[in-house]
Amino acid sequence: MKSKIVTAYWMDVNGYPFQGSGNVRKPRYIGSLIAHCKNINLPIVCYTHNKNLQELESVKSKYGLNNLEIKVLELTEIKLHSKINEVRERNFNTDLDGRGPEIMWGKFDVLERELDGFDNVYWVDCGLQHPGIFPWRYCKQYNSIEDHKNISSHWWSEYDSYDFGSLFNTQIFDNLNKVCTEKISLLTSLSPQISYPFFNKGIVNYQFTSPYPVGGLIGGNVKVLKKYIDMYWDFAKIVLDNDFLCTEEGIMKVVYDKMESNEIFNLTFSAYASGEHDDYHFNTWDINSNNLKPLYMVWNDILKF
Repeated sequence: MKSKIVTAYWMDVNGYPFQGSGNVRKPRYIGSLIAHCKNINLPIVCYTHNKNLQELESVKSKYGLNNLEIKVLELTEIKLHSKINEVRERNFNTDLDGRGPEIMWGKFDVLERELDGFDNVYWVDCGLQHPGIFPWRYCKQYNSIEDHKNISSHWWSEYDSYDFGSLFNTQIFDNLNKVCTEKISLLTSLSPQISYPFFNKGIVNYQFTSPYPVGGLIGGNVKVLKKYIDMYWDFAKIVLDNDFLCTEEGIMKVVYDKMESNEIFNLTFSAYASGEHDDYHFNTWDINSNNLKPLYMVWNDILKF
């Protein structure tokens, strides 16, 4: 069974028009990408633009990331960019989770480009591995509570701070492949993580109910994934025809509700983990507790499949 991971690193585009992630996130994105490559024995394709190409090539060489393939795709080449830009010029919206649609919607463009010749393909956010989602006890550098007590005030600049490979590794995807023979997997929250602007636009005529997809990990069987992507672009065009922009997760919810239930395998959580010093970092969440199920427990769930 042939599998691969797809991700993207479009940085250094802060402000108008692309509203890219701030430079303070660069160590997290680079450290997380390094950890993806070192701990997951699959081909990993990372899309970027010329602005970051040399940066990524240097990281690949320095850290020996032999399973990393870097491809160039400018944000102006993302599907529907021209239409997105027309809407943005008429109706600029800064409330888009800090990123322009080309960056958010672009994950489905690059996924679509990577399906041929593979049985299972997964999108994984370039900066997914960080202590808001993974407990410190799985971190390469701060995995013991003794190390954590002496944590550097600049931990965010150390690449090993984003290496949670003892929890997020090849086994995660081996196990997902087992359940995704005719399905795709989606991270889904039991409560909304964003706002949904569709109702007052009159283009959705029902009330959303749980669960709510999030964009950190998407994928599985390529035939089902292709169907999901096609439906994604169909609704994205409806959004643009109604002269507004939104996050990718908003569109993902509409598409999720249109898919057959047997085509989706939910990786469900109740709430993102919160602070980097919370108790959950060194004590496993208890299903019998009154606390909401944190996202990091999803990885434990997958390893038990």
